[in-house]
Amino acid sequence: MTSLSAYCIHTFRHSSDLRRQESEGGSHELTERKSWITGRRLLASAQQHGEQMPLLFSRADIGDGIFYWATIDDITIDDQTRETICSYRSLRAITPPRKLPELRLRNGNRPVSGPVPRCTARSARA
Repeated sequence: MTSLSAYCIHTFRHSSDLRRQESEGGSHELTERKSWITGRRLLASAQQHGEQMPLLFSRADIGDGIFYWATIDDITIDDQTRETICSYRSLRAITPPRKLPELRLRNGNRPVSGPVPRCTARSARA
């Protein structure tokens, strides 16, 4: 079994999309309007070390917390639009959901409070 990177990326999706993707299984993609430059660099480093990088999801429509996670396959940034396309697989629910402050920011190693900046979270160890 491949180990997980100490770093992760956190983002938001509607709960109905997450439930549907979990039941479908397989691979999925998301598009963000921001460039995940740091995330792409962290993913490359994880892959060089034989690690998988987690993608954590909070539900955009229901409170805060971390409710789902997956493993990232690829992060591509469009040079013209600066949009990020992230492909991921093995989406699964986190039961019970985790609290955002269980994540620590990559810069400063402080607990997350408020909205999580993408590509800056260190995964919480269970």
